[in-house]
Amino acid sequence: GEKAWKDARGWVLNPLPLAGLEGKTLGNLHVASMQPGAVRGNHAHGSAAEWLLFCGGPAALITGAEEILVGGGEPELFEIPAGLPHAIVNRSDREIFLLVFYEEKELDTAPEKII
Repeated sequence: GEKAWKDARGWVLNPLPLAGLEGKTLGNLHVASMQPGAVRGNHAHGSAAEWLLFCGGPAALITGAEEILVGGGEPELFEIPAGLPHAIVNRSDREIFLLVFYEEKELDTAPEKII
């Protein structure tokens, strides 16, 4: 089926096909909320990639020296490679949501202060 579409009602997105994980077993899938100004992450995962689907914004995805601005008008999916330190900041004035998923049963998460 389609991976993403939009109509007068809003948008629909199928994140697993977009991530190339359709039909694979996920180790975890969860939703996290972020209040204005909140920071999540500040860590790295050594064993596997992690996918972040931003629903809302603006927000910033910070990976070491790079800062990616997420506008928030449309959902945006990012793959965080294994070993890459990352943090997320809600730069909006409202709550936003992240859908987070990965293949491994458990990610080895190590604190990694970025911001």
